Amino acid sequence: MKNWYLIQTKPKQEAVAQQNLSDQNFTVFCPKAVIKGKTVSLFPRYLFIELDDKSQNWTPIRSTRGVANFVRFGLTFAKVPSQIINMIKIQQQQTIEKMINICSHQQGDTVEIQTGAFKGQKAIFQNYNSSDRITILLKIIGQQQEVLLSENEVVAI
Repeated sequence: MKNWYLIQTKPKQEAVAQQNLSDQNFTVFCPKAVIKGKTVSLFPRYLFIELDDKSQNWTPIRSTRGVANFVRFGLTFAKVPSQIINMIKIQQQQTIEKMINICSHQQGDTVEIQTGAFKGQKAIFQNYNSSDRITILLKIIGQQQEVLLSENEVVAI
């Protein structure tokens, strides 16, 4: 029975590991995106590999160039349900679009607030948080205060 497993690669060697595993006729999945003209892995240092635990020889995998090891939980290899792999494949484009947007602001950039009580105020972009939220530094009463906003509430100046 075929299952998907998780493999950790050596640093910055996802492509090397993927190519070498594919050359050995293994089915490998490495979600990637092109951001600002550069191809990046959506899961740096990790690959998904589909293996039949009854009929395939797993021995050559660990000694494949670019592969560090299988990801394990104790003595059990980390299985990834097929539904998760299918979901990643389906949502890969949406993930690419989000990653492109993440690169739209850099720490220290000046932004303008577009909505709410601080509409029209200029602030300094700090960082991205989870769930499409960002932290900005806004000067209030002579001091800079950290304010959390939705990413779509600001525009770069």
